[in-house]
Amino acid sequence: MQNAELKSVHIGAEIKKRMEELNMTKTEFGNQIGVQQQHINKLLERDYIDTKKLYRICEVLDFNFFALYCSFPTSVNAYLAAVALGDGAVTNNIGEAAVLAHIEKMKAENEGLHRSEQLLADQVEQLKSQLADKDEIIRLYKEK
Repeated sequence: MQNAELKSVHIGAEIKKRMEELNMTKTEFGNQIGVQQQHINKLLERDYIDTKKLYRICEVLDFNFFALYCSFPTSVNAYLAAVALGDGAVTNNIGEAAVLAHIEKMKAENEGLHRSEQLLADQVEQLKSQLADKDEIIRLYKEK
């Protein structure tokens, strides 16, 4: 039987990375997870965290940080995976669960990238608007 491969994760760095992807401030993050802003820096520097707090952070940042700690093998021995149901139908629930978990992880990553792309597009538009304002101010100064 294959076991999940456990990984060492600096959870604080991963949380910080996700906050940056979402363009979320430490104050906003602290308010949403119920931690004072001055304690957020310590939390982001740590490589460990209480599971209850990590669960809340997963909800707030819309990302499954628990999945970073282990990856399940996608190949499953068919002999072990085949399960007969009450009506005699055979299903491959174990293999399907591993594939489903992988698909969910990829969907979450894709959604995060899409959100980041949208945030960047919004920032570009805002910068263009600010540049246009500055160009207009420069034009007005030149006229005087």
